[in-house]
Amino acid sequence: MPEFDIDAFITEVERLGLKLTATRLLDGTYRVNRWRMPDAISNAQQIEDLWAKHIGDDKARMSLLGTHLARRSSNRPPSDK
Repeated sequence: MPEFDIDAFITEVERLGLKLTATRLLDGTYRVNRWRMPDAISNAQQIEDLWAKHIGDDKARMSLLGTHLARRSSNRPPSDK
């Protein structure tokens, strides 16, 4: 697998219409949730190719991605509503 720049990966899939979030599980690991936004339909093949290239079935990378997403969301300031 190619070098994994996690921030660049997240930026690219979000640009293509795939929003990523992480949910902490009881065992302390994270589940990565993939939310398809309207643009994801027209970019579905690019998203799948990018996912296969950088994540695929690599459980270590999936774990790294989940941990990174969880940290990123916990460091985000509260939104003004």
